[in-house]
Amino acid sequence: MAQLIIDEPLASRIAEIAARDNVTPQEILATLFDHHFPEPRPATSLTDEDIDVPADVTDKVAYREAMRALAPKLYRIARRYWAKVGDGERLALGDEALDKQFWLIDQEGVPRLKSDAAQFQVAQDPLEALVGTLEANGRPD
Repeated sequence: MAQLIIDEPLASRIAEIAARDNVTPQEILATLFDHHFPEPRPATSLTDEDIDVPADVTDKVAYREAMRALAPKLYRIARRYWAKVGDGERLALGDEALDKQFWLIDQEGVPRLKSDAAQFQVAQDPLEALVGTLEANGRPD
């Protein structure tokens, strides 16, 4: 067990809330952590149709499972961004809504929804451009 030192104003506030709600201060902190920093859960509501699998991917099942595992982490990054810029509408989207609407985080670090696709062009990956150039010149490896 570890000790945590909390300044008096905050400690008093936690104690007041704990007394009012008839719970321990530890339960108050656990609830705050669960609310603000939830454990990632696989994006189980992501259907196969929600996940755009690139044409060059051979193992589509593994790709979809990887996307389901990655999605909650991307949502956390997106929510931090939306909180920082004050986009309350997007910040209010739940995980299931994001499972259907989330698209990507662009090269500038801006989270994009599928509805943004018409107004936004993803920059080509420089490595993909290099591979394309090498392949075009007869040097695929």
